[in-house]
Amino acid sequence: MAISLPLLRRLRAPMGLLHGLADLVFAPRCLACGGPAGPRPPVCGRCRSRLPPPPPPLCPRCGFPRLRTGRDPGARCQECADWPIGIRLARSACLLRGPAAALVHQLKYRGWRALAGVMAERMAGVPLPGDVRRETGLIVPVPTTRRRVRERGYNQAGLLARALAESTRRTAFCALSRAAAGTSQTTLQPAARRANVAGAFSLAADRRHDIAGEHLLLVDDVLTTGATVTACAEVLVGAGARCVSVLTFARAPGRLRLD
Repeated sequence: MAISLPLLRRLRAPMGLLHGLADLVFAPRCLACGGPAGPRPPVCGRCRSRLPPPPPPLCPRCGFPRLRTGRDPGARCQECADWPIGIRLARSACLLRGPAAALVHQLKYRGWRALAGVMAERMAGVPLPGDVRRETGLIVPVPTTRRRVRERGYNQAGLLARALAESTRRTAFCALSRAAAGTSQTTLQPAARRANVAGAFSLAADRRHDIAGEHLLLVDDVLTTGATVTACAEVLVGAGARCVSVLTFARAPGRLRLD
């Protein structure tokens, strides 16, 4: 049945309203704040702009912000004082607060795999010394346990490593395995964190030849005390890697005073 032009004109306004409501209800939501994601889902432009890098000056080795810590900027950094010599440096794309903390939570616990690309994009923009950029052609994700992989369906560090490798033309591969976990690292103090991961990591089968003499880029979602990455680095260097640099999406502020 033909619809007259006047009727179409009368229907146009309510149909436009319905389309607007549909866009409002079904538009992609930002996974950090819950608002409209805008033209670059799954994270809105406002939340993307609120992922600032750690404020300088940074420790040249571990990348911890040394501004307003109450310590002499020239003093030895206590965050990495006991790190093994095999770690070249560590850097993070942003501090673990605000939208960054929300993104880490959504990727790790809520199954939002699409966030790995957004987070890896920010990691790819972290300034690195020339030798680290040139030499780290191999990316190794921090492993999780088989039980965690079964529960979540993935290792979040593995997703970040693959996305970062794709965007930076590196190669990502699993060189480490992790034994069954005890207490979650998120609930522990620094000394307990180190004890909790002691002996937890081992070299994956048939990977010794792949890492021999290499400067590896170890990737994880968050760097807190460094207990996990130092345990991983000790295994990799002990198995023949020349050294390890660490890159994470976020850095836990720790004792840093941000006010």
